[in-house]
Amino acid sequence: MNIEEIKRRFISEFGATSNGFDIIDLCVEEAVSTVNPKCNRPGVYVYWHPEYDVVLVGKSQSNSKKRALQHIKDNSGNNVVSMNYFEGDSRLRILLFNISEDNFKHWVLALEAFFEWNIRPVIKAWRIG
Repeated sequence: MNIEEIKRRFISEFGATSNGFDIIDLCVEEAVSTVNPKCNRPGVYVYWHPEYDVVLVGKSQSNSKKRALQHIKDNSGNNVVSMNYFEGDSRLRILLFNISEDNFKHWVLALEAFFEWNIRPVIKAWRIG
């Protein structure tokens, strides 16, 4: 599954609600250095890599970029792949689906569950099942 397909599934499922989200596509280096305030909002993050497709999905109800980057530091993983495998790989992308207004915060939980069940990350979230 490519990045455009992930975006398409989001828009198809969430319809008009998708307008309450900003979709930001960054490589890890860009995520570390960006000062774009839209990146530091509540939302859902999706790690994508051309070899593995969707690697990891998660959410933060305060700062999705910060939480996404913690997975690299903590070396999240499973018996298939760990995040340190991607160290220095510029092909690893972080897609941030961040809310543009606080009254959309409840949609973050729904979007994380939708992605976990429908785009099937390699590293599963333990709380979703």
